[in-house]
Amino acid sequence: MTGPGAVPPAPTPGGEEPIARVLVVDDEPSVVDVFREFLGGQGYELTVAGNGEEAVKNIPTLRPDIILTDINLPGLSGLEVMRFAKSVDPEIAVIVVTGYASASSAIDALRQGAYVTKPFDLDDVHQIVERAIANRRLKAINRQLVEELRLKNGILQHHEQELREKVRLATWQMTTLFEVGKEISSNLELAPRLKLITSKAAELSGGRAAVLYLRHEETEECRIAGVHGLELPPRQEGAPHFFQAERALGLPAFEQRPVRRRAVPPATPLELPALGGLRFTSVLAVPMVAEGQSIGLLVALDKEGGFSDEDASFLALYASQAAIAVRNSQLFEHTKTLDRLKSEFVAVVSHEIRTPLTSVKGAVELLADPRYFPNSEQQTKLLTIAHANAERLLVLINDILDFSKLESASLPMSLERSSLAPVVQQAVYNLRTLIEERRIRIDVQVSPALPDLFIDSSRVAQVLTNLLSNAIKFSPPDGEVRVSVRDLGEGISAEDLPKLFKKFTQIDSSATRKAGGTGLGLVICKGIVEQHGGKIWVESVSGDGSTFFFTLPYADRGPAVVDHAARAVDDGAAPAARAA
Repeated sequence: MTGPGAVPPAPTPGGEEPIARVLVVDDEPSVVDVFREFLGGQGYELTVAGNGEEAVKNIPTLRPDIILTDINLPGLSGLEVMRFAKSVDPEIAVIVVTGYASASSAIDALRQGAYVTKPFDLDDVHQIVERAIANRRLKAINRQLVEELRLKNGILQHHEQELREKVRLATWQMTTLFEVGKEISSNLELAPRLKLITSKAAELSGGRAAVLYLRHEETEECRIAGVHGLELPPRQEGAPHFFQAERALGLPAFEQRPVRRRAVPPATPLELPALGGLRFTSVLAVPMVAEGQSIGLLVALDKEGGFSDEDASFLALYASQAAIAVRNSQLFEHTKTLDRLKSEFVAVVSHEIRTPLTSVKGAVELLADPRYFPNSEQQTKLLTIAHANAERLLVLINDILDFSKLESASLPMSLERSSLAPVVQQAVYNLRTLIEERRIRIDVQVSPALPDLFIDSSRVAQVLTNLLSNAIKFSPPDGEVRVSVRDLGEGISAEDLPKLFKKFTQIDSSATRKAGGTGLGLVICKGIVEQHGGKIWVESVSGDGSTFFFTLPYADRGPAVVDHAARAVDDGAAPAARAA
């Protein structure tokens, strides 16, 4: 047992108390014999010193648990022995046993330990010794517990620090992957994505360079699709089979796990598929997996000191994210190809259809010309229908061709100085047949003060024609007159509007109570208007008056003859009417 605070060991797991070491310092043989016989009989390990100098000499090597000393000793006094013992071991128990002591020496002894006067009672001495030994052992146990607590706190702090570092690393990795993912997702084109993925792979792994291999779906070839930090050698004929490339990198087929390899000199440097002539000191290869299938390999190269397990785990996460981005770009490229083929097909077919359709349209126009072919009324009507539909088909085909040209950015434009008025008139003229069929009236008003424009007149006319065509299709035909009556009264609330055209119903307001009436006026109006083939309604805002509307059909639409015997007017229901 070493050190200033050395104490007897704590009790063993079996409960056995260690033997306490006792040093007796006294120059009286009778006292020494009494202590030796009594304390030795109690099981203590007893050592005796006849004077202070001998005691001081033995204390550093003996390391006693308790000292019993007389104050008056030859040479060094008992108090000096006590002070030396406390300097060696502050927790050592010292019991001063004497028959002669001054008040000051007794006080000093009590401050440092215990005080027993001669003659003494052995039972009292035994109790004092036992208490001192127990107190010393309790301190030893407490110190041991404190030390264990310190060690465990240190372990806990170490684990906490490791956990903090793992959380910090995971947070950094997720943040980095998120930011890199945003950067990769900013462009759907495949080539820029592949270039960015390889550069980021080298940056994130700490490698000098990176290579991305892609698997060709049809031939199963392993082709270099992206590279960073390397000058590629001349292209070699015949790319390796994808699974052969995996084995060359140390990746067992279908296992889809990262592989690290390192060539420590004098070992032979590493080689990669399709990179003949280039040598590397360290390689980290991870599969790129999308939808459960390996679509490629991402390989980081030449990191000083080699790649770590953490590098492999992080690059595997990055590769899985990159695989999804690559797959999306491949699908995007495939869709673009299909869309281009579709546009080309539509353009070719439309162009081929337009040529015979133009001939058909010309033949119909010729047949309808009375100067060359006299036709009956029925023949003229049929030829007119055929010509109108041929024009519609031609417009449709031209629209399809123009759309294809717009998609391919090849729609021709011929810009020149022109007035807008004739362009508008041309658009209206193009729709003359549709206007007549829909019985629509178009009023064209062009300000004479409009300046000339720098435009392609035919294309602007095409824009106006399409817009006017939509307006005509969704406008009701001219065939009725609308009459409106507006008042400046208090208006009608939204919840009261449905009550207006029901019989015997009046809105409960001060104005209606003052005006009086039966509540049948609007019901009668509704019936009369509907029997004429029209409709009636009201628009009103509370506090801003009301406007009543009704419509009546043109005379050339024919009168609405009503069988009054069959008519029945119900609450809010339209009167039954049938044409003669």
